[in-house]
Amino acid sequence: MGYEVLQPVRAQIHMSAPRSYRAVRWFAKEISSTWFREHEAIEVDNIPEVGGVLFAAWHPGALIDPLLMTATLPGQLTFIAKHTLFKTPILGSIMRAAGARPIYRQADKEGMEGDRRQGNQAVINTVADILVEQGRCVIFPEGVSHVESRPERVKTGPARMLLLAIRRARDKDVEEPVLVPIGLHYTDANRFRERALVEVHAPMKLPPLPGETGAPIAEQGIIDEFGDDEAADRAWVLAVTRNLGAELERTSLGLDSWEDRKLLWRTRGLVSVHRNRSEGRKTRATYAEAVLGARRMRAAWFHLIEEQRELSESLRSQVEAHAATMRNYGLKEHELYDRTTEPGMIGLLSAGLQFIWCWIWMLGLMTWSALIGSYPPYRLSGPVAHYAARDEPHGLGTKKIAVAIIFLPIWWFLISFPVAWLLAAENSPLWQLNLYGLLPILQPTLTSISWLLLAFILMPLWPIGARLHLLLWSRSLRSVHTIRRWSRLRNGSVPWTELTESQLQLAKTLDEIGNNLILPGDPEWQEPPTGKDDHDMVRARITS
Repeated sequence: MGYEVLQPVRAQIHMSAPRSYRAVRWFAKEISSTWFREHEAIEVDNIPEVGGVLFAAWHPGALIDPLLMTATLPGQLTFIAKHTLFKTPILGSIMRAAGARPIYRQADKEGMEGDRRQGNQAVINTVADILVEQGRCVIFPEGVSHVESRPERVKTGPARMLLLAIRRARDKDVEEPVLVPIGLHYTDANRFRERALVEVHAPMKLPPLPGETGAPIAEQGIIDEFGDDEAADRAWVLAVTRNLGAELERTSLGLDSWEDRKLLWRTRGLVSVHRNRSEGRKTRATYAEAVLGARRMRAAWFHLIEEQRELSESLRSQVEAHAATMRNYGLKEHELYDRTTEPGMIGLLSAGLQFIWCWIWMLGLMTWSALIGSYPPYRLSGPVAHYAARDEPHGLGTKKIAVAIIFLPIWWFLISFPVAWLLAAENSPLWQLNLYGLLPILQPTLTSISWLLLAFILMPLWPIGARLHLLLWSRSLRSVHTIRRWSRLRNGSVPWTELTESQLQLAKTLDEIGNNLILPGDPEWQEPPTGKDDHDMVRARITS
């Protein structure tokens, strides 16, 4: 949504970006499309077409967060990252090529040479200049990646950058920069082939600048310590920082624990499947639709806690019990609704044919190329990444990607030469065997090519084969799942009627509560003002 509107602007900014950044952006897109099976940015029409933009996001995925944002957000982005990352081999070079800027955290000041504050002030000045020149910067205000279920305390850096940038923009009589919160959502950032979403929210409404009517007022103690001007600046920075913390809490769907988040998503799935089936929709919801559903559920949940606590606790207990039952049987909510129609005999036959088709290709070519070209470094990168992330579990996904980026090209280079020699060299033992199938037909063509030249031809084909293998493997797994469902529906191992009735009753109750409230996504919904959460805007629906 909004993607088409920004195409001309996006193209213009992209063409003016340095070649090094365009290369990094292409690389980020390739990695993201491989690591995630579904990823996108939505609501990009919230980004102003003119003026500088400071994006602020929570930081749950370590280096996967900037990777995903680089791949999906329009325009050239400048990232603000902790200075220690720039010392990492390869990674530091990539970050510099992407135009990232170092920031020095309080936790890093021990053992540092020079004045850390001067270093940070230089970064603040640089970012302010980029924003005044209508650039786009990204900062993670928490200052650290983490595994918490909600954002950690927000630092004052973004507000300080923005205050300086606004003042400079006014001095130059140009468009003032804005602060745009970003929601980053993952089904699991540390697992391969999961889903991800970048959600762009509306620019924050900022208070009047220090010295203007309505500006935040500093406490007397701060005035006595720092003087009127600096105290006024500090009051403004603290006010914007508090509001940004509230915005990140809302955009990240923050909850007290991961158990609460899992329960929230389970409830969303239950209601979503019930509503979709009631409307006759059978296609799976996109991840963007799922995130909106989770946002609606969170707003309604907090509203019920404030207004009807006993009801909220009762519903929580019922959802927890239902979720435990479904886990025991290994079922998803949609399987209860679809059991009478899917899969039928035609669906079973189709799944079987797809499975056979996938494995014909995989056994014939794709799986062998994936096994030879990618499986050894893939198996090796897992243990290495787990070892490297033993002290920072939030960075496991990043470690997996980083190790794979190092191992895979090295392996592709090394394995291409022996494979090319076996295929193309006239004295290769491969041709002395009694082979059947495709290779004897290709022998005259292969042996007419220099095996050294063939080695360089094979190098880019290994990743292509691996990507095609993933697609075929995914489709074959869906076929297997369909066949298993067909069997389970008919072997009597699941009390389908009892589970269906229980789920239907719970889903109707939850859906009715949602229908009686005005929630995010409804036509009557009003977005909360800056610093407020969604549940503050939930209202009962007035019916005639």
